[in-house]
Amino acid sequence: METVGNEWAVLTWNIQGSKPTDLARVADVIAAESPDVVALQEVRRPQAAELADRLAMSSVWNVKHHPWRPLFPRKAEGAALLSPHTLGNTNHAEVSDASSKRNYRRRIVQWALVERADGSAYRVFNLHLSPHDMHEERRNEAACISAIARSLGNSPPTIIAGDLNDHGSPEMITLLPGIEAIAPPPTNPSHAPTDCIDHVRRRQCRCRCLPAESSGRSSPTTCR
Repeated sequence: METVGNEWAVLTWNIQGSKPTDLARVADVIAAESPDVVALQEVRRPQAAELADRLAMSSVWNVKHHPWRPLFPRKAEGAALLSPHTLGNTNHAEVSDASSKRNYRRRIVQWALVERADGSAYRVFNLHLSPHDMHEERRNEAACISAIARSLGNSPPTIIAGDLNDHGSPEMITLLPGIEAIAPPPTNPSHAPTDCIDHVRRRQCRCRCLPAESSGRSSPTTCR
């Protein structure tokens, strides 16, 4: 599809929704950035729905894991994409060896076609790669996501956003499509961030991190 190359704002945020989360504050921080797309990780379906309602955005949510299933469905953890624009052609895929939805090691990628009224559009991927010392798992997940992105083509262009958990694994960046104009800011841990693990990849993007004190225990990253 044809698209117009206008500036977009993309925000990615691991909100750690299994912990007590002030959704009103989260919504205020997101609204202050006026993003075209929001990629959330570790978010529960009711949390994603409430944020979308507060922000007057469309949303799509997919489950990553739920150790108590089928009990307590509201506690299922997943990923969400939110946008004030047209959100279509949504899909997701499992990218980890762990396949049980009860297993926290299960990993997914979700994506959607986001179209603005000005004729610009992107296919946006939201991902959360394996953490800690799971280097081989991260590499395999990144390769799988890259293959999915290639299979969908370059029209419209692709944006990759999410928590790559790539501290100590810088090669993750080279395995995924797109580029970063500058290195992203540190976002982890939130009280004194030193690790750059949250990324948005697309040509000619400028990244900045919201101050941790303005956003609770974790820090979002906004790229324009």
